[in-house]
Amino acid sequence: MKIICHMISSVDGRLYPSRWGAPQEPADITTLYEGAAKRFPAQGWIVGRTTMSDYCEEVKEGDPAPLRDADAPASPAFVGSREGRPIAVAIDPKGKLLPEINALPTGEHLVLVLGPRVAESHLAKLRAAGVSYVFEGEGESNREKFAPALKALEELFDAKTLLLEGGGIINGAFLTAGLIDEISVIVYPGLDALFGSAAIFGVKAPADQMPGAGAHLRLLDNETLEGGAVWLHYDVKND
Repeated sequence: MKIICHMISSVDGRLYPSRWGAPQEPADITTLYEGAAKRFPAQGWIVGRTTMSDYCEEVKEGDPAPLRDADAPASPAFVGSREGRPIAVAIDPKGKLLPEINALPTGEHLVLVLGPRVAESHLAKLRAAGVSYVFEGEGESNREKFAPALKALEELFDAKTLLLEGGGIINGAFLTAGLIDEISVIVYPGLDALFGSAAIFGVKAPADQMPGAGAHLRLLDNETLEGGAVWLHYDVKND
């Protein structure tokens, strides 16, 4: 599977459009972002739990789901009511999301990536709603967790390419796992400038660590877009 991290940011790499200054020339953020996304033959997209809950009000966030007993048998993945739709994947290891729908208003079928010990009582609610789910791996590292889930998405949903669309924490987790194959960024002609505001990649680590040092970029394409925005497309070689 190919993972393309596709984002739009301010010139200083920040993520919240409501904080950006307006450009001198008009530029519609949604048009820029979705227009660039259509360049890629993706079968869907991936976001973190908080981003999904913010994106769709019918996918509410609650308390963590109960866990099955350690000696209870593992549950299989479940494919719900996809009906040929693209997939929208949310990384939700603690089972906090409580979807009321299995298809987003934008048309994608909802798939959750859950922790391997989420209890059957929570899974039953997802199945009743027609929501699909797969599981993370049992390992400690991000790669050990995400790689089995990506394999399941490819096998069960024929997902050969997915767009990783944030937020910064989940992007950072995929980056440190060495699972990002390409990066696509639209640089919007605006500034945030607030110290500590969320960025494209946000890895929580000691200051002496360099979580991005293992990703080596090569420019594949670039283009100036409406209003002076710039699209940058990179290949990523991971250590």
